Amino acid sequence: MIDVDKLLINYHELKRSLGLLEFKIENYEMYRISAERTIEEMTFTSPQGERVSNSGVSDKTSKIALKYKSVTEENNEEHLAELVERYKGQKYELDMLERCIFLLKKELSALITDMVINDMSIEKVSIKYEMPRSTIKRRYEKAVVEIDEMYQELTLEVTG
Repeated sequence: MIDVDKLLINYHELKRSLGLLEFKIENYEMYRISAERTIEEMTFTSPQGERVSNSGVSDKTSKIALKYKSVTEENNEEHLAELVERYKGQKYELDMLERCIFLLKKELSALITDMVINDMSIEKVSIKYEMPRSTIKRRYEKAVVEIDEMYQELTLEVTG
């Protein structure tokens, strides 16, 4: 069950997290594990001590390096896929919350938009709408109930 009040309270934190995930995905090349450098370190060895060697890279070392590269690339792709799935899930949650706020009755929608999305305090909202704080709190609670009902309806459609 979704805790609508918690979603509303943490709206900006969720939005920030989504933005950071989006940035990480867009700039994923910066976060990738570099297989090339590791392979380079594995395959090209410098002579040790006074021993001089002209031999090339051994077949076994090359095979290990290629296997490592393959596994590293696979891990990178899996990690990117996980980031994309997390992004999609968080984006869906935020889009659904914003849609539910928009679908409230006009006066409730405006009030919740100011409180949650525009991050206005109860005092500022009270002044803007010329209402006592207790009325603002009651309307907020009413909006939470209505949004929760919308979530329940959406959940029933998805699972039912």
